Amino acid sequence: MLCRVEGEDGLVGQGVTGRFLAPQVAELLNTGIAEALAGQDARRIEAMGPMLSARFNPRGLGTVLTAAISALDMALWDLRARALGEPLWRLLGGARTEVPCYATVGLPGYSTEQLVQVCRDATTGGYVGVKMLVAAGGRSVAEDAARVRAVRAAIGPDARLILDANCGMHLGDAKRLALMVEECDIAWFEEPLRDNDIEGLVELRRSVRVPLGAGQMMHSLAWFREALSRGALDWVQPNAAFCGGITGLLRVLALAEAHGVPVAHAGGWDIANAAALAAHGAGGWLEMHGAQASLRAMLAEDLVAEGGVMRLPERPGIGFAFR
Repeated sequence: MLCRVEGEDGLVGQGVTGRFLAPQVAELLNTGIAEALAGQDARRIEAMGPMLSARFNPRGLGTVLTAAISALDMALWDLRARALGEPLWRLLGGARTEVPCYATVGLPGYSTEQLVQVCRDATTGGYVGVKMLVAAGGRSVAEDAARVRAVRAAIGPDARLILDANCGMHLGDAKRLALMVEECDIAWFEEPLRDNDIEGLVELRRSVRVPLGAGQMMHSLAWFREALSRGALDWVQPNAAFCGGITGLLRVLALAEAHGVPVAHAGGWDIANAAALAAHGAGGWLEMHGAQASLRAMLAEDLVAEGGVMRLPERPGIGFAFR
């Protein structure tokens, strides 16, 4: 879902959030939030989130407001960068000019043969690693383990291999799968447990040697703080489209840096996260998700990974713009 913010001078900033509860998020943006922002100074980005939270969500509930704020905050940062004539990645710190990418291509609809081929193609194309989904397509734990072994054999020992359960497993099944594929050198096992349960993640991390990652659609800074302070994660995986926009993402990156935990973006919207990941010293990896390919036809300004690397543009703004 797209959010556009237009300043009095006619400049436009754009931000995005996901498809979940999109009608409700759009209604909130177009009515209550639009009314609350009328006449406000668009440069005061840090003031917007607390003001809107106090007005619409004083008890810290629900994700509709966070999704709306994520898109709005992103649009405001885009607007600021365009007004200053600077690319956002440099305006925010410019730690690096490019971000390494991994590819999410291992979708559950593929047969094992198809899965092996798309993963091999991605690694030979320069991506630092590939992600495949597990706990999907009605397969058993043993069937998932067999597919993981087939992919590892195909891509060789050097490419990173990531598993993603999309919060689809109970603790027992997640332990079983992790133990069955330990020899496959898994980079991380992403969001294995339902609800991203921190207590369960702590227990799972104690029980297996496979590293764990999570956080792609978590909207609360408190969740990231607790997950990191409790030692629940080996990789933290925020997404600006869900965690409060660019402002929220920068805060999570700072938390990750303070805890010495690496970052790997996940959850799609590579174009919305690339600038902040390049700007911050703890920026980490960017996910390129095959399911996002259809969006690119809708863009007037795009960011495209080449050879497994996203190089940030010199043009002003966040780096993308819808037609």
